[in-house]
Amino acid sequence: CDAASLEAAIQPHTRMVMIEAVSNPTLRVADVAGIAALAARHNLILVVDNTFTTPAVFRPFDHGADIIIHSVTKFLAGHSDVTLGYVAARDPEHRTAIYDAAVTWGMTPSPFDCWLAERGLHSFEVRFAAAQANAAAIADGLAGLPGMRQVLYPGRADHPDHALAASLFDGAFGNMVSFEIEGGRAEVNRFIEAAGQIPFAPTLGDVATTLSHPASSSHRALSADARAALGMSEGFFRLSVG
Repeated sequence: CDAASLEAAIQPHTRMVMIEAVSNPTLRVADVAGIAALAARHNLILVVDNTFTTPAVFRPFDHGADIIIHSVTKFLAGHSDVTLGYVAARDPEHRTAIYDAAVTWGMTPSPFDCWLAERGLHSFEVRFAAAQANAAAIADGLAGLPGMRQVLYPGRADHPDHALAASLFDGAFGNMVSFEIEGGRAEVNRFIEAAGQIPFAPTLGDVATTLSHPASSSHRALSADARAALGMSEGFFRLSVG
């Protein structure tokens, strides 16, 4: 997501810009600093979803974000047993408005989910460091396989946003790897069967490695052309490395 293309989409009624630091599932890296400058010029609130990068890799407030959202269900809790998220705001008025809305609409988490998430945080740094190292090794291994059309990992030099990722993330590139194999659904099914020891799951961020196929799960409602426009072919997979 770059500032120039985003600016072209701004309308007179636009009040907020929402981006992912790293996009799900295509793993493109947003030009957060450029988009923050754009948002400031247009007096827009910039919201950054930091789920894929986590605070261990990226601190959006340091790069001009106004609000950060994060799915705690994923890496922070880390055991696929929590439904939880957080919203953090730089401006005290935004924090008050968010708090009032959450209380009024009943968007408060259960105490047990909070306890489980706190438990997960005790091991987060160790888990995430190991997962990042594993992801880098897996990305390099996948790139050498026959029938592999592309491997997307921000830490690889051939990633289209590698230079941007290196400047934003200070050498930490996360634990998500996406890749595309040649062929259609038959080849996809064979690949999934061959990877039978890796759980097939639409979620991510577990302590174990999980595999997702967007065309048959998260993005199944889209046409093949619509998925292709987003960078996801039939052979596109997302791997959450544990």
